[in-house]
Amino acid sequence: MNPFRSLGLTVVALCVLMAKSATLVDAETLPRLTRDSAYATTTKPRGEQTLQQRRPDTMWTYKEVNGKPLHLSVFLPEGYEDSKLSFPTFVVYHGGSWKTGEASWHYPDCAYWSDRGMIAVSVDYRLSERDGVEVPLECVKDAKSAVRFLRKHAEKLKVDPDRLVIAGGSAGGQLAVAMATLTSPETNDDCYDLSISCVPNAVVAYNPYYKCAPSLSPPNFVTEGLPPLITFLGDQDPAISVQSLLDFHNDLVAKGNVSELYVAKGGKHGLCNGRNSRNPFFYWSLELIDQFLRVQGILEGESMVEWPTDMPKLQSMDDYLAYVKESN
Repeated sequence: MNPFRSLGLTVVALCVLMAKSATLVDAETLPRLTRDSAYATTTKPRGEQTLQQRRPDTMWTYKEVNGKPLHLSVFLPEGYEDSKLSFPTFVVYHGGSWKTGEASWHYPDCAYWSDRGMIAVSVDYRLSERDGVEVPLECVKDAKSAVRFLRKHAEKLKVDPDRLVIAGGSAGGQLAVAMATLTSPETNDDCYDLSISCVPNAVVAYNPYYKCAPSLSPPNFVTEGLPPLITFLGDQDPAISVQSLLDFHNDLVAKGNVSELYVAKGGKHGLCNGRNSRNPFFYWSLELIDQFLRVQGILEGESMVEWPTDMPKLQSMDDYLAYVKESN
């Protein structure tokens, strides 16, 4: 039997809430992780596939709502199966205005981070058009549930709960930063123990879209002691102004937080997405995030970003502006 059979499709849900329809997952009942060949799109060995060709190694179910399972698409690092160690973990939420979108949009970056020795998961969460839910409130609840699932079952899943990176693009960027900033009880789905922290150890925001209800917009909740944040934006993004993110960056720094903001010249909305292998902003953002995570003590070793040989690297000032300020 090919090692690495999918977890998520064989999960048994154990707890149905009386007041809510959300159901949690108990990883203690899960079988040993195995790789499922059904997710492969090519017969090439992993090392010969491009980041764009790679597909998840397995799927984990983190919650059920009204009988609908919500999955994590999981990319595992080399050596995971036999390792007795835990791994830094990268969690990413896709964009789509909380209306549409797919976890597959972030498969290329998940593939990279698994190559860097991380468990990397792309989160399926409820959406307004598909699921008819109030957004982004229910999206935030799902985002928190995904984090609590990983931390609750950290030992079983080999997740290092103290090296958890949460990322997101556009509407997913709001979700990622919400994990660090939103603490209101209404943002929790209590199918998991609420004492389990949702706060990440670092946050990555790709063109984050914060235009939602004030009670759910992260820039309204800047405090001291927030996790380090790295943000990317294109100066030609029609949905988000550079000034709005620069104001947020300055507010974070003023409270003593670590914040880095990178603004790419000519970049539009979704500039860092890796589905297009010819997108220079994808490789640029990977390099800067890799450097950022090494500085924060989450990763070790050298970057593994491989630019296309005929693609020049972006240069500071010429191709992008950097606003970098660490806390004192």
